[in-house]
Amino acid sequence: MLIKVLGSLSPYSHYDSACPSYRVYDDEMNLLLDCGSGSHRFFDMQKDLNNLHIFVSHLHHDHYNDLYNYLYSSFALHNLGIIKDKIQVYLPRYPYEIYTNIIREHNSYADFNTIYDGMKVVIGGATITFCEIQHSKDVQNLAIKVNKCDSSIVYSGDVSYIDKDKLANFAKNCDLLICESSLLKKHNFPSICNHLTAYQAGCIAKEANVQKLLLTHFWPDENLNEYEKEAKSVFENTLIAKENLILEVGE
Repeated sequence: MLIKVLGSLSPYSHYDSACPSYRVYDDEMNLLLDCGSGSHRFFDMQKDLNNLHIFVSHLHHDHYNDLYNYLYSSFALHNLGIIKDKIQVYLPRYPYEIYTNIIREHNSYADFNTIYDGMKVVIGGATITFCEIQHSKDVQNLAIKVNKCDSSIVYSGDVSYIDKDKLANFAKNCDLLICESSLLKKHNFPSICNHLTAYQAGCIAKEANVQKLLLTHFWPDENLNEYEKEAKSVFENTLIAKENLILEVGE
């Protein structure tokens, strides 16, 4: 499996960056994990829109805004005969008002599917599973695991450290944990809030015994080296997600 970073900042994008989005793909599957603001710029619509499955971890704007770009592009490119397959969109149900607004989008060539805790989807030889992890009270957040040929990737979505054990268990022994690390310990945020520090992400990776940690969901004006340094103090095999970075997982 290959993983391409399409976006890594929050709550807004700037310059040559975008909000969270990660493409996971090989010859048999074509997945997007989130599609945050500006991230479609790093995706080739005419080449890669066929057989696309989009998974949205939670319905905060910085994680799904570009979904409308994909939906309208599917509508236009299908009408032009450029794509044949409907894109498949997988969404949590809450907040229900946002969910219903999305699935009522008429200018699209797409099917909409509801995801929930414990659900399993099989696509191109890969098994995708979901685990509900607390983020904030206004949304349902689902961590996403992609498993294929004994290799696995886990994406956290946005999480609170209150559910650290749940995320660590879900990511146990995975090859790559893509984990939000919005905050830095040095700024003295409360240990339990709606996001993780880079240090906490490192602690979860260590507890889960993952092979590699990919930090993401950075404050746009923060020095990225500070995130890496903080996480590496507890988990050495840590990388920083940067747009257009491509990683390989498995053989």
